[in-house]
Amino acid sequence: MVTPRPVRSSHVPPSIRTGGVRLGCLFVLALGVAAVYFGAPVGDMYWRYYQFRDAFRQEARFASQHSDQDIRRHLRALADTLQLPDEADTIYVKRKSHHILIWTEYYDRVDVPFIARDSFYFNPQAEGDL
Repeated sequence: MVTPRPVRSSHVPPSIRTGGVRLGCLFVLALGVAAVYFGAPVGDMYWRYYQFRDAFRQEARFASQHSDQDIRRHLRALADTLQLPDEADTIYVKRKSHHILIWTEYYDRVDVPFIARDSFYFNPQAEGDL
């Protein structure tokens, strides 16, 4: 008579675990938190740029109904609301007989702890037919 061999369990009792999985999960979690912490200021800066650029496009779309001064006033007010650097207040408007170009240039800074301060160049612009 043949006796069956006992089946080995691949399950390791909890008291023998090395903790590698737990530390790996903690490392991934810490890495994710750091990415959000350091990436949020940069993401916020780009979000404000996209809002500002969208306003330029809207002003170009409705430029036939507004004067150059009105366009500048609207965009300067938005730059102030978005808390953009003072350079963003310099709005250029160039009209031709049936065309308009609106633009500005500015540098925005990001201050993130433990990382060098960095400046980013932005050039929102829009053009359209009148």
